[in-house]
Amino acid sequence: MRVRGLVLALCLASAAGARAQEPDWFDAFRDRAFLQGDASFIAREKTAPPESSPLFRARWVVVRYRGFSEKEREFWPYRNLLLVTMPSGSRYVLESSYGFRDEKHLDEERPFDRLASERTALEIWMSGTAGETGADAGPCEGSRVRVRAPGGSLDFFLTELSSRTVRATLAEITAATFDEGERRDLVVLLRMSIESNRSLGGDVMTSNVQLRQPLLAIFVAFRDEAPPVEKRTLAFAPDPAPPGDLAAWRGLAHLPLDLPLFPATVPENPIR
Repeated sequence: MRVRGLVLALCLASAAGARAQEPDWFDAFRDRAFLQGDASFIAREKTAPPESSPLFRARWVVVRYRGFSEKEREFWPYRNLLLVTMPSGSRYVLESSYGFRDEKHLDEERPFDRLASERTALEIWMSGTAGETGADAGPCEGSRVRVRAPGGSLDFFLTELSSRTVRATLAEITAATFDEGERRDLVVLLRMSIESNRSLGGDVMTSNVQLRQPLLAIFVAFRDEAPPVEKRTLAFAPDPAPPGDLAAWRGLAHLPLDLPLFPATVPENPIR
């Protein structure tokens, strides 16, 4: 583990070069923005009656950014956001995002997952490839993760996420980043059970954007507290209340002022 850690440190140092400051999460999302999906949900125990009070409310928003030509619209960068409001009024932003990926510079970090409260945030960045990390792979190959938060930072390979050392360090970073009330709220979200194919349906969403993806940051940050799948007892139901204006989330979620609807993809002409 120590040798692998030294190798990873050298790889990351090489990729970072002479960068003087930490990257800004939102630098990858500064082009013209469009609203691709917007839906509201109520979280309840699976066995709770429909009239019971929700454990929390969540608004699922997908924002796409013009990153390529109109013909490549399906590959534009996106932010997949779950905007959570607790009964206490505390708010959280869970994000699974995909910025511009230059296949010639896979060693460069790119946004992956983010977990933010109204006072702090934990970010997960990804670099490298998803290829093999065995004996035939180079020392800098494979998916590499960097966690950045006020409570500390950690570099590791994706294949090491289950290691005891990585889990213990992540727990320390999370405890130092979020206060007791925030941790209590966020641990509730670990009990969410969402079907892997759940989406808004129709032509509103693309097939690779799932409602479950923004929850990944929670399961990384609180890995040791995540219950097994069969013990995740919370489920989403559509929220009958009007969704309201996104302006209330603009500051916390860093949403653009203007969000026109994402233009529908024009189907290609069939071959005759």
